[in-house]
Amino acid sequence: MPQDFVASAILDSIRKLPGYPNLSVLDLSCGRGEILSAIVKDGCTARGTHYRSDDYKLTQQTTPLFTGGLQIDDGVDLMKPIPYESQSFDLVILSEVIEHLESFIPIIREIGRVLRPGGHFVMSTPNIARLHSRLDFFLTGTHKLIRRRVGWDLSPDDLYAYHINPVDFPFFHTLLYQAGLEIRAINFTNFKVRHAWLLLAYPLFWLATQLGTRERVTSEAHRRGERDLRRWMLSPAMLASEQLLVVATKSRTLPG
Repeated sequence: MPQDFVASAILDSIRKLPGYPNLSVLDLSCGRGEILSAIVKDGCTARGTHYRSDDYKLTQQTTPLFTGGLQIDDGVDLMKPIPYESQSFDLVILSEVIEHLESFIPIIREIGRVLRPGGHFVMSTPNIARLHSRLDFFLTGTHKLIRRRVGWDLSPDDLYAYHINPVDFPFFHTLLYQAGLEIRAINFTNFKVRHAWLLLAYPLFWLATQLGTRERVTSEAHRRGERDLRRWMLSPAMLASEQLLVVATKSRTLPG
């Protein structure tokens, strides 16, 4: 469930999409409804989902609910096939949700299925690849997470309220491609100036990324994927944004 600055950045990205606001939109696990209500006011045809009707209580935010009068489907489990027809949406939104899932493989596949050709996927998640998080991992062996780590005080039923599955971007990048999606942009949500000094090491990160994406390449398709991955791993938002804000497009329809 996005912080205000994250929701604002997502809306900025969405409003720049071709055809906006004449889009059919699905906002998965829409939380308090900030994004859903805003795009409906803009003129989109949109619906949201909740896993439970009280999902909004999992957030630490105290902002009001925006879900009144909106079309929201309860009981939608993102670990299972979602109850929508194939190629039925122009845009799918997944904001500050994916890191709560035991696996994001099923939902990425489902998003590729329900998007129309040329449709868009906009996702945000805490960015463990930002330089501040990389430094934290180097020093402590743990990533810099937005929320506290899962501890022994939590029950299994509490897990999905926490960041149990931070997104490994290279793996996510491949899953998108397998679902027929290609990244078009990675945008900023928030940049903390006090971490700017880490950018002085950019030449080192550039060299390491260049070398790392050229190792063990086994085919031309693999080479193309690594070249595209290298582009995004070295993008300014990847290195410095607090969240990954990914905009992808369904570039092809998969068989079956």
